[in-house]
Amino acid sequence: MRGNWLLAVVVCVTSLATAQNIGRITGTVLDEHGQVVEDATVCLSFPHEGGASSVCRIFTDHGQFQILKVEFGTYGVFAIKESEGYSINNQSPGLKVTVSAANPSPEVTVRLRLGGAVLSGTVRDKSNGKPVKGILVQYLDVDGKASGSSPLYTDGEFHVTLPPECDLVVVVSANGYKGWVYTDPLSPTRPVMRMGAGERKQLDIQLEPSSRE
Repeated sequence: MRGNWLLAVVVCVTSLATAQNIGRITGTVLDEHGQVVEDATVCLSFPHEGGASSVCRIFTDHGQFQILKVEFGTYGVFAIKESEGYSINNQSPGLKVTVSAANPSPEVTVRLRLGGAVLSGTVRDKSNGKPVKGILVQYLDVDGKASGSSPLYTDGEFHVTLPPECDLVVVVSANGYKGWVYTDPLSPTRPVMRMGAGERKQLDIQLEPSSRE
């Protein structure tokens, strides 16, 4: 009797979720070598007229993830890990997944595409050596093929995924400081950065405070 009662509850809950046009997506995130990815962020891409928007808020646990309360529809599912070069720009729109009454709980495997280059750094006040808050990193391809910016970093450190094999002007700025432009010491007359896919570069930057009258 107890087994039948539990089965009835499960059927009831499943039927209720289906009736409300709500399901879920579960799955595993693997890198390009087939290894599970820890601490990746899983994103849903919503197509709409004129493009698509993405929501990224679910983190993997031993490579596993579960997105609850997903309305019936078709989505792009992808994962990002900015510190390892896997960004929205090189991973979206992702795997096409449909949640429906026929399949309210699809289980998928998300495989990361080849990531970009990763630029990391520390940013300090040139006058006192303290970490600078509110760091913004921007980049622009001199050929106009790519551009982008980082979120604001508040702890004096940053990690940004850059498009590989592009000549990029990279600018680091913060409120109250003069902007800093990357210059290759081997080619100081051409202030561009070029990195390959999967390459890592670490910078130690000192920002000069803006003059105050």
